[in-house]
Amino acid sequence: MLKLKRKAIIISSVVAAFLLFSTLACVQQRSKGTGKKQSKQNVSSSEKQSTDPLLTDKQKAGTDSSGTGKPRTSQSVTAADSLRANLADSTQADSVAADTISSPDDLQNTVEYSAVDSTIMDAVLKQVHLYGSAEVNYGTINLKANYIRLNWVTNEVYAIGTYDSTAKKMAGEPIFQDGPETYNTKEIRYNFKSQKALIQGIVTQEGDGNIRGEKVKKDAEGNFYIRHSIYTTCNLTHPHYFINAPKIKMVNKKQVISGPFNLVISDVPLPIALPFGFFPFPKKKESGTSGIIVPTYGEEPNGRGFYLREGGYYFAINEYVNAIVTGQIYSSGSWGLGVASTYIKRYQYSGNFSFRFNKNKPSDEIDRLIGRGVTNDFSVVWSHSPKPRGNSQFSANVNVSSNSYNQLQAFDTERYTSNVASSSVQYNRTFGQYARAAASLRVNQNFGQMNAEGTRRENGKTNVSTDFSFGINQIAPFALKGGRGRWYESFRLGLDFSGNYALTNSLTAIDTSSARLGFQISNTVDTTRVGVTKVVPFNLNTLPDMLKDAQFTGRYSLPISLPNFKVLRFVNVTPSLSLQGEVFTKQYAYSVDTLTNKVRIDTLRQAGTEYSYNFGAGVNTRFYGTFFIRGRRLEAIRHTVIPSLSFTYTPDFTGDGFGFYQKINVRDREGEIKEYSLSRFRGIGQNVGNGRASSVVSFSLNNSFEMKLKSKSDTAAQQFEKVSLLDNLSLGGSYNLLADSLNLSNITVNANARIGRNLNLNFNMNLDPYAYEANPNILTNQVGYRVNKYAITAGQGLANLQNLGFTLGTSFAPKGSDKTKKPVVNGPTTDPANTATEEQREFIAQNPELYVDFNVPWTLSLNYNFGLTKPGLSRASLIQAVQATGDLSLSKNFKVSVSSGFDFVAFSPTITQLTLYRDLHCWDMSFSWTPFAGSSARMSNYSFTLKVKSAILQDLKVTRRRSFYDRSAY
Repeated sequence: MLKLKRKAIIISSVVAAFLLFSTLACVQQRSKGTGKKQSKQNVSSSEKQSTDPLLTDKQKAGTDSSGTGKPRTSQSVTAADSLRANLADSTQADSVAADTISSPDDLQNTVEYSAVDSTIMDAVLKQVHLYGSAEVNYGTINLKANYIRLNWVTNEVYAIGTYDSTAKKMAGEPIFQDGPETYNTKEIRYNFKSQKALIQGIVTQEGDGNIRGEKVKKDAEGNFYIRHSIYTTCNLTHPHYFINAPKIKMVNKKQVISGPFNLVISDVPLPIALPFGFFPFPKKKESGTSGIIVPTYGEEPNGRGFYLREGGYYFAINEYVNAIVTGQIYSSGSWGLGVASTYIKRYQYSGNFSFRFNKNKPSDEIDRLIGRGVTNDFSVVWSHSPKPRGNSQFSANVNVSSNSYNQLQAFDTERYTSNVASSSVQYNRTFGQYARAAASLRVNQNFGQMNAEGTRRENGKTNVSTDFSFGINQIAPFALKGGRGRWYESFRLGLDFSGNYALTNSLTAIDTSSARLGFQISNTVDTTRVGVTKVVPFNLNTLPDMLKDAQFTGRYSLPISLPNFKVLRFVNVTPSLSLQGEVFTKQYAYSVDTLTNKVRIDTLRQAGTEYSYNFGAGVNTRFYGTFFIRGRRLEAIRHTVIPSLSFTYTPDFTGDGFGFYQKINVRDREGEIKEYSLSRFRGIGQNVGNGRASSVVSFSLNNSFEMKLKSKSDTAAQQFEKVSLLDNLSLGGSYNLLADSLNLSNITVNANARIGRNLNLNFNMNLDPYAYEANPNILTNQVGYRVNKYAITAGQGLANLQNLGFTLGTSFAPKGSDKTKKPVVNGPTTDPANTATEEQREFIAQNPELYVDFNVPWTLSLNYNFGLTKPGLSRASLIQAVQATGDLSLSKNFKVSVSSGFDFVAFSPTITQLTLYRDLHCWDMSFSWTPFAGSSARMSNYSFTLKVKSAILQDLKVTRRRSFYDRSAY
C-alpha cells in the first residue's frame, strides 16, 4: 500500500510539473504574440485569430459546415475584439496593449468575405474556405469566384472556378477588380500586404483594347508581366485579329510594351514580325496620349515627286484641348506645315481649328531655277459652336483659303471641285428685354475659272466685310402697363442701327463718260478701266488700292407699326410709316469751270447723314371659289385667291433745305443751261438715286388649289380629306407713278407644289415688260438697252423673259425609316462598340457625313434642274441636268452609296461617285470611286481603305488610292 501511495505521489508530481511547465510555456508564447501578431489583428480582418474567437464567430454566423447550407454567410471580423472587451472592463489602461495598437506590417483595411453555399473555417491552419458565389472585399479590391481560400498566416487569398459537369466547363472563374480596373482570370493568388499577385489566364480591358495572357505576375506598383499574351481591340471571345507576343508588360494605366510580336488575322499568322511594340492607353475623357504620327509615303507621277505626308506629333494637352502638328515634304522641293486643334468646354462651347501652309514649286527644273510657277497656298478652318446659355452668344464658321489651295492641296473630291467658300464670325448679345447688339466679320470667296491650260484657277474674287448693329425691339408706348383693347394701343415703335465696311480685290472703275453723266468732269480719269473689272491679288502689296475702293456704310431706321382695321368686314387695311437714313464718313463738293464747262469733284473728309421717310397703306383680302366634281372619290376642288395692293409715297429730298444734294448748272452741246442735282454723299457712281419724289403702287396675287377627297376607310374619323394640288402660285410687281420713264418694274412669277405624296416642284420666272434696242457699237452677243416702250407695243411679245427655272425632285425610302432621326449611339446594348461618350455624340452630331447609318435599308433621291437665262437681246444660256443619289444596305453591315447624274447641255455625265462601306466588327472597309469627275483636269480617282476601328491602332490599315492631287503638275 505504501508503494502504491509512493507511486501515486510521484506520478502526481510529474503531472503537476508538466502542467506547470505547459502553462508557463503558453503564457510566454501568448505574451510574444501580443506584441506583434495581435496588433495586426486589431486593424486587420478575419486573420490570425485564436481558436476560441474563431469558434465563437463560427457559431454566431451559423455556418453550415456540411456544405449543404443555403443562406449566404457574411462576416467582417476583427481579431482583437476580445482584447477590446477586456480593455473596456478594466479600470486602468494596459500600457503594453496601448503600445501594440498599430504596426507597420498591419493591414490597412478590413477584409470582408461572404459565400452563398458554405463557409468553412480551419482554426488549426488558420484558413477560411468559401464555396459558391464567394466574394472578398479589401479596400478598393473586390474578388469574386466559386471558390476562395483566405490564409491568415500568409495574408493571401486564392481563388479558382469550379468544374460544371452538366455544362462540361469551368464555372464561376475569378473576377478580380482593383478600383476601376477589372480582370477576368482562371486562377489567382493575391497577397494583401505585398499587393503582388500570380494569375493564370487573364483577360482585361484597357481603353479600346483588351489583353489576354496565360501566366501573369503583378507587382505592388500595378504593373503586369504577362507571358504567352495577345493584344487586340476586338471584344469577341475568339477575336478576328490580335497581336501575338511572348511577353507583354502592362504599365499601370499608361501603356502596353511588348517584346517581339507578329500580327495574326483570322488565325493566320503574318510572317512579318516587329522587334517591339508600344500601345498607349487613352487618358480620361478621350484626351488621348501624346505621340508621334507616322507619315504616309508615295509618289506624284506628274507633280512634286516622292513625298512624305501628314507626319508629325500629337499633343494631348489636357482633357479639353489637343493639338496636331503635321508636315509634308516632296522631292521637288515643295513642303508644307499644318496645325490642327479641337477643344470643348462642357455646357458652354466646342470647336476645332486648323491652319495649313504649303509652298509649291514646279516640277520642271528650269522653272524652279528661275523661280517661275512658285505658289504659296494656305487654308484656315475654324468652327466654334456655343451652347445656348445666358444673354450672349459667339459663333464662328471660317473657311478661308488661297485660290489654288483646293485645287492643289485638297484630298476629297467635294472640296476639290468647290469654287466658292464663305466664312463668318458672329457675336450677339441682348440687354434686358428690349435692347440687342450684334457684330460679325464675313469673307466670301470665288476662286475664279480655270485658265486655258486647265491647270490653274484665275481671277479669284475675295470680299471682306465687317458688320455691326444695335437695336431696340418694338414696344407699344401706349400699352406699357397692359392694353385694354383700344385701337391706338397697337401702335409700336422700335430702333435699328447697322454699319458695314467692305473690302474687295475686284476693283471696278466708275463710268464718268459724258454720255453717261451728261457733262464732262475735269478730274483725271483712267478711261481704259471704264467698264472693266480689275481683279488684283489679295495681299499686302495691293492693300492700298483696295482701301481706295473700300466703303463704310451706316444705316438706321425706326420701324413703326400702325394700327390696322377692316373695311366692309372682309378687307384688311394696314397703314405704314417708316423713317430710315444713312451715315457717311466723307462728302463730295462740285464746282463748274465756266471757261471749259467742266465739273470738278472734290472729296471732303467730313462726316454727314442722309435720311428719308415715306408713308402709305396696304389692303388685302381673301376669297374662295369651289368647283364641285362629285366623282367617285373626288368631291370638289377649291381655289383660294389672296390679292393685295399697297401704296407708298416718298417726298422729294433734293431741296436745299435738306442739304443732301447740290445743284449745278452746265451748258449742254446745244448751248442751253441744264440743271443737275448731284448727291453730296453718294457721288456720281452707279446705283445712285436722284432723290426725286416717288409714288409706288405694288401689287401681288397669290393662288392656291386643293382638292377634297372621300376617305378610303369607312371607319375613318373624317369623311373627307384635303389634298393640296398647288401650294402657291403668285405674281407681283410695282409701278412708280412719278417716274419720268420705265415706271413698271419686272413681273415675277413663283410657284411651288407637292405633287402626290413625294414629288416637290419649285418654279420661278422673271419677265421684263419693256422693249430692248440693239447697241450698234456691239457686233457680238449683246444685251442691248431698255427703252421706254412696252414690249408688246414694240412687237417683242407680251414681255421679255429674263430668266426661268424650275426644280422637280423626289425621294424614296422604306416605310418606318426616318433619316432625320438621330441614331441612338448610347442606348441599351450589350455591344461595347455601340456606346459613346457625350463628346463623341456631339462630334457625330456636328459631322454626320463622317458616319454611315446602317439602320436604313435603302434611300433614293432624284432631282431634275432646269434653268434659262436671257438678259435683254442676248442668246439664252441653259442649264439642264438630272441628279440621282441613293444608298442600299446589302446586308446588316454592308452599304453601297451612288451619286451620279447627266448634264443634257454638255451631253455628258455629271460628277459620279460610288462608295462601298463594310462594317467588319472591329475593322472598317471603305471603297470610293469617282469614274467620271466632270473634266479631264480632275481625272478618275479611287481610294480603298481597310483599317482597325480603334484609334489606338489607327496605323494598322491597308490603303490604296489614286487621286487627282497625285496627278497635279506644280
